[in-house]
Amino acid sequence: MKLNYSLQCGEQQESSPAVILIHGMFGSLSNLGVLARSLVADYRVISVDLRNHGDSPHESLMDLPSMAADIVELMDDLNLSNAILIGHSLGGKVAMQVALNSPERVTNLVVIDIAPVTYGVRQDAALDGLNLLARNTIENRRDADALISELIAEPSVRAFLLKNLARTPEGDFRLKN
Repeated sequence: MKLNYSLQCGEQQESSPAVILIHGMFGSLSNLGVLARSLVADYRVISVDLRNHGDSPHESLMDLPSMAADIVELMDDLNLSNAILIGHSLGGKVAMQVALNSPERVTNLVVIDIAPVTYGVRQDAALDGLNLLARNTIENRRDADALISELIAEPSVRAFLLKNLARTPEGDFRLKN
């Protein structure tokens, strides 16, 4: 799958090692922007939208092996024989899967806020909120926030989820897909 990505380069560009930043569940490539800005002077920084996230294509299949294969395909498209992978949460699991499947492609691995274990269901309210948004016509972000506020109490979590909305040509908002 051809993933959406952003490439930032410092002065060295081609000679700089590549770092791929992989966001967490419900996120997008902008989530690790602070980290990207701190690395760009010394590395080629590739921030990526995982499948079914941000502006990358959406598909019903969403498992770790497929998502890892997407990262390797991106590396192939960018002619990267290897890279440093930095993954947060779900992105960390994807990065670990890339390292397991293609260890020669990973020079270093940084995993943030996740461990290589099976977690129980923890995102039910967020998924319910996104499903509620998908089933309704949303005229503005304030209405979207109010719609999911009964399911998700924390304003910061609602704001994070609402980053998945995009304005349609008709002027209303829909989940990115």
